[in-house]
Amino acid sequence: MLNTFIQIFKGPPLWVWPLLTYLLFVGFKAFKPRVVSLKKMFILPVVFFIFSIQRLVGNINFFTSLVWLASTIMGVFLSVIIFSKTQIIADKKNNLLKLPGTYSTLFLILISFSLKFYFGFLIGKDPNLLNDPSFFNRYIMAATLSFGMFLGRTFLYYYKFKKAESTNLISA
Repeated sequence: MLNTFIQIFKGPPLWVWPLLTYLLFVGFKAFKPRVVSLKKMFILPVVFFIFSIQRLVGNINFFTSLVWLASTIMGVFLSVIIFSKTQIIADKKNNLLKLPGTYSTLFLILISFSLKFYFGFLIGKDPNLLNDPSFFNRYIMAATLSFGMFLGRTFLYYYKFKKAESTNLISA
């Protein structure tokens, strides 16, 4: 048991730990109301897009592409349901949004990262799992659902930004 626990933390590449630190930083920052630029809103969807296609490249086929697309759409749909009542304040002149504090960002990050970590651990123990279509499609679905949720939330906030009245969010 202890040996497996040690393998879990010794196995991942070194870049995983700074990435987790950054994602946790972003998640904890989201606890408090904050002002973010439109550009920064797209960072998490880009990170989770990379997660979603990392194993897909080189193993792509029609069915896997459908799984990827369906999972993305499902994630977008879920995020619209979860975040539709979120109130934002828009500063259109400075391309800023004021978002309320929420635990959901950290929750999504932890779930997404944990799933990616879990599947990576299983693949590390038995690389042949990638040859099992059922396992591979579950893996793609888990990674892509997260991407879809971050993408959907970002586009929902962008839509709300475009429809909102503009308020100056830069203190003079």
